[in-house]
Amino acid sequence: MKLCRLKKVPNKTAVESERAIQGHFSRLPQQLRRSITRDNGTENVLHGETKQKLSLPSYFCDTYKSWQKGGVENLNGLLREYFPKKCPFDKISQKEVRSVQDKLNNRPRKALNYLTPNEVFARVLEKGH
Repeated sequence: MKLCRLKKVPNKTAVESERAIQGHFSRLPQQLRRSITRDNGTENVLHGETKQKLSLPSYFCDTYKSWQKGGVENLNGLLREYFPKKCPFDKISQKEVRSVQDKLNNRPRKALNYLTPNEVFARVLEKGH
């Protein structure tokens, strides 16, 4: 569905990362919480807590095999349009991050038959999947 959820966290610690992930996923209907694919960074070491709290299994890509997480890499490329490398995140507000999230989720995607991620998400919710 290519829906993205972004949240500015105070730091890249596992605690902050997991808190943000749990916050987003806990608001989704249970039937839409199937799994999460993560990379091997230290910010993901607490993945077991999310699995336990939300019944959300984590899958990890093999090291140096970015093609195993193509959707994430594509999203990273889109995010770089708004937040280039070495972007000073301490100067960016949560409101600005939310604005980027809204732009990306309202951007038609070829992979979605030129629907937006928000449109696809709304259809999935209507069907009750």
